[in-house]
Amino acid sequence: MLRTSILEGSYTCLMEAYSDQWYWDEVECMHTYDATWAFQPLSSLQELLDIAMRRYGGVLNASDVERMMLQSAGRFNAYVIALARLAVPHVVNLKEMEHINRADQFQIRVGEYKDWSEPVYIRDYGYRDMQNIRKKLSVAEGLECAYGDYTSLSLAEGLYDHVDIRYSDFSHADLNKSNLRGAVMIGTKWEQSDLSGADLRGALLMDVVFRECSLRGANLSDVSDGASMEFQEGVLGLQGICFAGANLEGADLRGAQLFHADFQGARLSQAQIWIHDRERYTHVLNEEQIESIRWVVSHEEEEELEELWSHDFMN
Repeated sequence: MLRTSILEGSYTCLMEAYSDQWYWDEVECMHTYDATWAFQPLSSLQELLDIAMRRYGGVLNASDVERMMLQSAGRFNAYVIALARLAVPHVVNLKEMEHINRADQFQIRVGEYKDWSEPVYIRDYGYRDMQNIRKKLSVAEGLECAYGDYTSLSLAEGLYDHVDIRYSDFSHADLNKSNLRGAVMIGTKWEQSDLSGADLRGALLMDVVFRECSLRGANLSDVSDGASMEFQEGVLGLQGICFAGANLEGADLRGAQLFHADFQGARLSQAQIWIHDRERYTHVLNEEQIESIRWVVSHEEEEELEELWSHDFMN
């Protein structure tokens, strides 16, 4: 994102390619991209601010309007980042990508020119120390483990509770019987990974992909889809949660907020879900899946039924 371009109303973004020398790469490789579709509404904001500014009798001026516009620009750029992240799986499969000589750690980042940016794709082609990765996931604070490439790693039976691994890729990884309780898993990918028997209680699952993942016997009780979260730049919840083709047999889904998830082709035999949530799942599950689920009566509902039965019996 170019702030000067926004102020000029051209809404042009800059695309650059760097070697592993980053900004010190002396060979220039750049292209421009027209992002009018994302930033043009800022012109309407400017018009509204210009009108509102007049009410303050000269206290505010055009520079104040420009400052407020630029403060809002990051929220518009969040859509560029989110859609770039969705496009990346298609981009990396293009024939043109095959001809790029990639560094050991290859990244595609989106953000602001020579300022804040975040990875939308990472691949680490170098040696990865399994012991150090396990330790880092166990004791990490903040975003130390976010945006990581953990594909095809063996991380089973790890203690990774409350770790923030947002936008990381765990495809084909083994994390069976691992503790991910309360983890921030926004935008993570778990395609064909093994989370059998894992503890994901209370984890944040916004935009998570579990396609063809084994979650057999996993505990997903009280997981959240992030629908109640306030807007955060870069966290938009555009794609939802995907369990397509996943194995959720015997999984605990009691209290899970998965009412809009994609369960196409998922196996749910003996998965536990509160019976009072049954109606909320009817539009995302087919009849076979609904019949295979173990619909559980909560303790409070049991007490209510006992009271009703006792009252009827006494009468």
